[in-house]
Amino acid sequence: MAKKTKLWQPIPLEKEIVQLLLTNRGEILTSDLYRQLANKYQDFAKSEMMEALFKLEVRSYVHVIPIKKDVSKVEISRNARFTDEIKNEVRKFMH
Repeated sequence: MAKKTKLWQPIPLEKEIVQLLLTNRGEILTSDLYRQLANKYQDFAKSEMMEALFKLEVRSYVHVIPIKKDVSKVEISRNARFTDEIKNEVRKFMH
């Protein structure tokens, strides 16, 4: 099992979320996203994930769509101003 890292990491949480979205073809459920982040970082709280998602949504990088009471779907925005490298990754699975 991989060792969990401290929450203080060199990669910002928002960038980590975008990377996870790219590896999951541009969409992920918040429950799956939380599980993956909690497995990577020790003492990770759901509120931290929700705060990061809020920041990404305000900046128009993602869309958060409620599905159930505690579960939402996070989609990467095709109109976001990403770097060229990320835009190329997004084009692979967006039509």
